[in-house]
Amino acid sequence: MEKQELKKQWTEEAIREYVKQAAESEPIPDKLQPEQMEAWLKQALDERGGASMKEKKENKKKSYRRWWCATASVAACLAAVLFAAGRSVDWEQGVPKELKEMELAVEQPQEKAAGGEAEEGTSYQELYDAFSDIWKEQEKMTAYTEERAMDSAGVDTGGEGGAELFAESAAEDAAAESGSSQESSGSTDYGKTNQQEAEVEEADIIKNDGRYLYQVVFEDRTGKQTVQIADTKGGLKEASRIEAFDHDVQQIYVWKDSLVVVESGWVSDTQEEDPESGNLLDNVKGLVDEIFSSGSGDGYRETAYSKIHIYNIKDRKNPELYHTFTLKGSYRDSRISDGYLYFFTACNAFRPRLEKDYQAYIPEIDGEPLAPEKIYLPEDAETASYLVMASINMEQPDQFTDTTAIVTAADRFYVSQNSIYVTDNVYVDYGTEGEQSDRTRIFRFSYQDGRMRKEAEGAVKGTLRDDMAMNEYKGYLRMVTTVESQNVQVVKDDITGEVIGNDGIDFETSNSLYVLDEDLKTAGKIENLAKDELIYSARFMGDAGYFVTFRQTDPLFSVDLSNPQKPKILGELKISGFSEYLHFYGENLLLGIGMEADEETGATDGMKLSMFDISDPSDVKEQSKLILPYDYAMALYDYKSVFIDTDKNLFGFYAEDYEEDYRSEYALFTYADGAFQEKMKIDCSDSKVYSDRVRGTYIGERFYLLCSNGRIEEYSLADGSKIGELEK
Repeated sequence: MEKQELKKQWTEEAIREYVKQAAESEPIPDKLQPEQMEAWLKQALDERGGASMKEKKENKKKSYRRWWCATASVAACLAAVLFAAGRSVDWEQGVPKELKEMELAVEQPQEKAAGGEAEEGTSYQELYDAFSDIWKEQEKMTAYTEERAMDSAGVDTGGEGGAELFAESAAEDAAAESGSSQESSGSTDYGKTNQQEAEVEEADIIKNDGRYLYQVVFEDRTGKQTVQIADTKGGLKEASRIEAFDHDVQQIYVWKDSLVVVESGWVSDTQEEDPESGNLLDNVKGLVDEIFSSGSGDGYRETAYSKIHIYNIKDRKNPELYHTFTLKGSYRDSRISDGYLYFFTACNAFRPRLEKDYQAYIPEIDGEPLAPEKIYLPEDAETASYLVMASINMEQPDQFTDTTAIVTAADRFYVSQNSIYVTDNVYVDYGTEGEQSDRTRIFRFSYQDGRMRKEAEGAVKGTLRDDMAMNEYKGYLRMVTTVESQNVQVVKDDITGEVIGNDGIDFETSNSLYVLDEDLKTAGKIENLAKDELIYSARFMGDAGYFVTFRQTDPLFSVDLSNPQKPKILGELKISGFSEYLHFYGENLLLGIGMEADEETGATDGMKLSMFDISDPSDVKEQSKLILPYDYAMALYDYKSVFIDTDKNLFGFYAEDYEEDYRSEYALFTYADGAFQEKMKIDCSDSKVYSDRVRGTYIGERFYLLCSNGRIEEYSLADGSKIGELEK
């Protein structure tokens, strides 16, 4: 029976009539009366929850306890239905046959996806089989962790409830603006999001379209996040604020007259509808899902989800919600390219009690399980999680253009104008004897008109440590990795000879550069660079590449990539400190933002700006440097927090100093006559006025400071004077 037909058949009225007939034809034992069922459910909740878990549940906005109590009557009805069919009930393994059939009929998705069958795909059975061994290992690890915790703490953990929570926490452990913005402002003289590829837009927590400023705001009063739209024309004023979000707003886009808001959160896999006000079938199904759900002993499981809200902002004063998309999984990244939004989430596969409980281990798109032919299962998959990819046509954002998923724990992305690259770190296996090194698996997807297709997969030694460490040029992918190698040997008991574990010896660290072709096969490489050091930053442009390693000094390597088969190190500049971020700054200049460090000990001592002369890549020079009295800046770890416009000759960031009295400032710089010049410095130390997240941008000759509490300040770029402010 098709899913929609089943829904029509099992209407609330039909179920009530069936229950009525069953009750009339069969006497119901006292134990199955509604009040007895309610008491049993309450008792089961208390016994299974445990004090600490109950406290967690009580803090949830949607109370798990309230759902259980509210559905007690539904449980009684369900029990009555089953009892009425008592002679045919099969209680094999504690699961009624009718309950199985009812649940599986509702959950069974269509086997074919709209738009045809993909060339590569799998089946739900293959996915279940592939995950089974992984789930068993997770359970063993959880049991071991709980045993160790119990031994060290001297308390009884109850022996239940950890597998899925462990898996969840382990897997969950995080032209620049479009021509549309130019249409809105009539000007291109404004700040844009700092991003890897000029023609591939990236989301951020602030946006600027040349007239309006947009930012994600944290509301101290409600504890929720909103999106603020501020008008800069004729003085700062708030045009509107969108407050319709229940969970965390991650990032935003502004595309023509559309605002994209990315929201992420958690939801219990159980239903919370009141049987008197909601659909009875949904409530019964929710109860079934809960009773026979996989995972922790107390049956409580939360699942990450992501939402994409599309707003029509033609009238900035009155944004209107156009459409909302929902994907199962936590938000990882996104891009807009050629008018299509590409969206990536990480989705865990939980172990179900019933193999066909697809909701537990299959990704969902707008509440529907992803068709099996849309899922790619690598032969050597070692994780029970997915990368889910979806695309949306921004000209008509009312449905997904394409969806696909791959079984992987990939968490780093690079999107060129031609391909989507996703990478997955694979670390040394201490259960395998011999020489090993960590490595990076790479998957390449082509994309055009919103359609995504897996084209190739490959691997290189080492792992990526920098967002800019990948770059595509003329069909080749260039990347730099840090390689950690060790020789794993079996450790045996001296007396019994029993294998008791493994030991890693001859630990080594080095760095490598790889050039891969379209099939992700190695075309050229340079290995064993800068031993005992780590890569801190990287940047590629044309036939040249630059990367920084560090231990005690800062070697800046320059690489000739004109022959992909034979990349060649041209130079190695050793200076004090290191650069965490590199940015090409005008012709023949490379800006480095990092930390100064002691050449003997490697201990850091304040932030450092470096400007490198790269006119001769074989003889790179540090043309200028400036030591700053700061201990920390988000610019060292998140390139989007760096405001930079090389045409305007401006760059800036928010930084903090912890020496003696705490101090925080927004510093704005230019570079002229071979030296850094401080353009503006804004004191942001007053926590009652400013927030712990401050960003900067500009429009024309005005500079704007945006705070996460909703405060915006306006300054003159000519003399640094404050012109106005929009209070939070």
